[in-house]
Amino acid sequence: MSGVYKHFKLTNGDEMVCEMVDTGGDEVADIIIRRALKIVVTDDLEENTRYYTLKPWISFQDDSTDLIALNSVHIVGEATPSDTIMRHYAIALADVDNYNKVKDAGLTLQEIQEQMKDLTEEEMEEFLKNKGAELDAKLSDSSEPNIIQFRPKDPNYH
Repeated sequence: MSGVYKHFKLTNGDEMVCEMVDTGGDEVADIIIRRALKIVVTDDLEENTRYYTLKPWISFQDDSTDLIALNSVHIVGEATPSDTIMRHYAIALADVDNYNKVKDAGLTLQEIQEQMKDLTEEEMEEFLKNKGAELDAKLSDSSEPNIIQFRPKDPNYH
């Protein structure tokens, strides 16, 4: 994965992994991030096991590429994510993106289940790949760029 990724610990105890888009500089308290996933920890005391799950940090933010302003005052710790968490992070992001593709295709879960109930695993993968390709084609028809410039960089600033 290209880009700058950070693992934050927030004042409310949440931990998250995200892609840094813009740090805002010294005069701005907000940093711009995207692809923010919260690390959820669950302990199974009977099995003496700890489970970790990555979930979208902001509920109902459907597109993982949407930009988020995070007030840096609420960050108490910052680290470079480990290789292990980055592998899980990449898988979780792919799951989020696949879920959104299916949802955006306009099919309900029941319709998808009905269409897929008699498919083999290979046929199911092909079905989902084709649906994803159809959606990608619809989304890429836009001639306008999907980039928002927050604060143009000063070419003299390094």
